Amino acid sequence: MEKSEILEFVKHMKAKEHAIVFYSKPEDKHQVLLTFVKEGLERGEAVGYAAGGESPDSLREAMKRFGIDVERYEKSSALIIMKEMYIEGGKGEPSEIIARWKRLYDEAIAKGFKGLRATGETDHFFHSNLVKDLVRYEEALHRELDFPMTALCGYNTEIVANYGRGQLYLDLIKAHRTVIFTGPEAGVVKSY
Repeated sequence: MEKSEILEFVKHMKAKEHAIVFYSKPEDKHQVLLTFVKEGLERGEAVGYAAGGESPDSLREAMKRFGIDVERYEKSSALIIMKEMYIEGGKGEPSEIIARWKRLYDEAIAKGFKGLRATGETDHFFHSNLVKDLVRYEEALHRELDFPMTALCGYNTEIVANYGRGQLYLDLIKAHRTVIFTGPEAGVVKSY
């Protein structure tokens, strides 16, 4: 599959869709996740980005290089970049994380945005040794979301491989409706 097909897929994700992308290179992560972000912003949606593998400032610079007017979108509250979205008080409680996303969704709708796209990196779970909480969170989100947010979850394959071997990959894949692979085996796999 061509990378352009992956990018077209993430551009056209709809409300309630919950997909996962596995990447090994920062440039692949940026290309896929920032395409998702930029498309949402251009459609009048708000976007929440949970930074994890890089700092919010580094992420802002990457977004600027990608052609996203970060200052304008942050000023209008269309773009919210968060350093700590998943872990609070040393815990990654799934119901609390989902409640935070739901609050962001409700705020976006109240401000007149057409919806909320949620994305980010999950590195904090691994660095905090909360991998079980991560799997519980992904399972709690369900393969299709309970509220009309669109979610694209980013996973660094090198980190995942160090923590759970094959079983962790299987658990993460089962929690999502669509799986995206970048790199030489690039492709989108949809399950129903």
